[in-house]
Amino acid sequence: MAGKKVVGPIIQAGEIAEAIIEAAGIDNEGSKVNIVDRGSYIRIQLESECILRRETIENSLGRPFRMADLELVMPGFEGRIDTSTEQVRFYTRN
Repeated sequence: MAGKKVVGPIIQAGEIAEAIIEAAGIDNEGSKVNIVDRGSYIRIQLESECILRRETIENSLGRPFRMADLELVMPGFEGRIDTSTEQVRFYTRN
């Protein structure tokens, strides 16, 4: 993705990160999901837009998940962000 504008969350490594990686692939079908593992944190990168839906994360985790809890394991992100109780959207400004 060199030279491209990428967006997405930076997540602390662990169970939730693994669920979010899986959800990113499902919720952004047809887009290339680039994973950069830095040991203690993981960058999830997509070109231009990344959608993460609560329901998809819950299915990946196998338990309930509140989108507000994403902030607890997300020390940063790339791009702009829109949040709701049902999804989070990372995107570039055109």
